[in-house]
Amino acid sequence: MPALPFIKSFRWFLMRFRSERSIRRWFEKKSGGRNEMFKYSDDISKYKRIVVFLPAEQDKFYAILPFALALFEKRGRDNFLAITDEKNRYILRALYLEHASLFYNSEAMLYGNPDFFEMEKRLQEQKWDLCLFLQEDAELPYLYLARITRASYRMGINPDFPFLNIALQNSSKNNNIYANRNFLYKSFLIDPEKAESESILATQKNEKMVSSQKLSTSNTLLLNLEPPADGEPWAESEISMLCKAFQPTWRLIAIAADPKRLEPYSKIMEEFDIRSNPVLLHSESIFSVLRQYPAIITLNSVHSHLFLNLSRIKIIMLEQNDTDIPNNNRLLKFGRDGNFYSLSRLAADFIK
Repeated sequence: MPALPFIKSFRWFLMRFRSERSIRRWFEKKSGGRNEMFKYSDDISKYKRIVVFLPAEQDKFYAILPFALALFEKRGRDNFLAITDEKNRYILRALYLEHASLFYNSEAMLYGNPDFFEMEKRLQEQKWDLCLFLQEDAELPYLYLARITRASYRMGINPDFPFLNIALQNSSKNNNIYANRNFLYKSFLIDPEKAESESILATQKNEKMVSSQKLSTSNTLLLNLEPPADGEPWAESEISMLCKAFQPTWRLIAIAADPKRLEPYSKIMEEFDIRSNPVLLHSESIFSVLRQYPAIITLNSVHSHLFLNLSRIKIIMLEQNDTDIPNNNRLLKFGRDGNFYSLSRLAADFIK
């Protein structure tokens, strides 16, 4: 039987006819049996070779990048490896982490797929000391890959995951990505402020910009019309109130990840003469766009975490509930149902 049909039939048999418990036992046996006994040293900063499975959720992925970059700088390319989705390639390229990463296509990450076998082979090319599994919701093939790294310590943020042997527990017992990131900073002896500053500077290495230079667009704010990570999308009434509150002192340019995001608001944008610009928010070019403006108005969207962690732009965030994003001297949080005229006055001092 040719190899490819056999792989496909095997994969079909494995996924369709075995129970979840049976599949777990199969992966467990395939990866070396039950978790071995070990003596844990809480000084994980001393471990040299580290592989990191970056979060699958985009907002959490952007939040953890300053830590990943700092860890790479401490370990070097030969002792650091990041595992992430192919869609994150451009952002990692902007941070000079592309060549220290392995990328997967989530649709192809099934046992029996050639891409899966290639990932398995690459992870086994060297022995890792520590595996950080930072995905919060993962399927067995990913956890199997963490196991076959042969790392003595496999640390995850979900205590119920199989094939990991240490549960990451920050002291605040607050299971959000920023609390976990602070725990990792402390555990690996990384200065948080320096890490976050370096992650921003990494996106500016190829551009010359004098920090004191006055922008020609200093009276223009970006308006990010992508929906929040959790909650209702922008309402036309909110855009109307923002424009009335900020004009004529400020002009607004609406941005979104693609033109379809802008279409529902075309009428209100035309009414208030708001120019629009579809920007690939997940690409490295977004940093050049952001740098042209003093601030961005946004909901708690996926890319708000990118703006905060990888750009110097100031962020005016409208929120319905408290977000995981911590207060920051570049972040002004304001209630989504608040008085936008008050917001415009706060923003004037904030943006200076």
